[in-house]
Amino acid sequence: MASVASFPVINMENLETEERAAAMEVVRDACENWGFFEMLNHGISHELMDEVERVSKAHYANCREERFKEFARRTLEAGEKGADVKDIDWENTFFVRHRPVSNLADLPDVDDHYRQVMKQFASEIEKLSERVLDLLCENLGLEKGYLKKAFAGSNGPTFGTKVSSYPPCPRPDLVDGLRAHTDAGGIILLFQDDQVSGLQLLKGEGWVDVPPMRHAIVANIGDQLEVITNGRYKSVMHRVLTRPDGNRMSIASFYNPGADAVIFPAPALAAAEADRADAAVAAYPRFVFEDYMNLYVRHKFEAKEPRFEAMKSAAEVVHTAPIATA
Repeated sequence: MASVASFPVINMENLETEERAAAMEVVRDACENWGFFEMLNHGISHELMDEVERVSKAHYANCREERFKEFARRTLEAGEKGADVKDIDWENTFFVRHRPVSNLADLPDVDDHYRQVMKQFASEIEKLSERVLDLLCENLGLEKGYLKKAFAGSNGPTFGTKVSSYPPCPRPDLVDGLRAHTDAGGIILLFQDDQVSGLQLLKGEGWVDVPPMRHAIVANIGDQLEVITNGRYKSVMHRVLTRPDGNRMSIASFYNPGADAVIFPAPALAAAEADRADAAVAAYPRFVFEDYMNLYVRHKFEAKEPRFEAMKSAAEVVHTAPIATA
């Protein structure tokens, strides 16, 4: 079983030195065999990250904690009476949309300083997401900007941030913080609590901790990157465990395709699966991202493979449908 000690960590500064080749090899191994990696010295200032953490934890304590306590009381009461609460997540969340249209100004109970801090952080995370996508292009042998263009659709990418708290749970045996799932979208960048652990990924038959590291950003591969890379990169199941102590902060930013983006395996990567370029093998279907999301929201906490098969079947129906004639 993989250990925390072997978890892939990339010092982004090494990409500018003679250590670049070794760092890019860590990227390759992480994307192909883990679905996750952590980045250090990624260019987002520690001061900004510290302020994001401070205002996010203060916002939970001042505006959301009391409401969560009522949810927690009802959930524990039901679970201790024998009800199955495994389909409930022990988390408190809100979502900030950045692109194509921001909802930051409309969020209730968020003061102007928090809005400004989150806006600045989102800008930095967006730039880092696009930097990571270009590193993946290089690693895959695709032209620079290919993945960003693949996500663009007609109106640019979909980009947003899920701000979550995972408060202490006195009965971790009853309920998970967040049930196991893969992420539907593209590249996900996570700023997680460095004091309270809980995030795990599935590697082989076992669960591996994603180790908390001060001022690190965790990256993970979404379903759309698995499709575009024709399965070379893999999205992996991950979950958040509850803990009896500590309130875990999680700020996950999702750089996803635009709603009308058409997603399909990159021809160069499909061709690489075949003996000849003219006999390219696309192991994944072609579909519109919004259609995939409509399916995902109903089946998020299930295996990804049936979702891919459903999209493939839908594409085949469209392709073989008779053309109406007058």
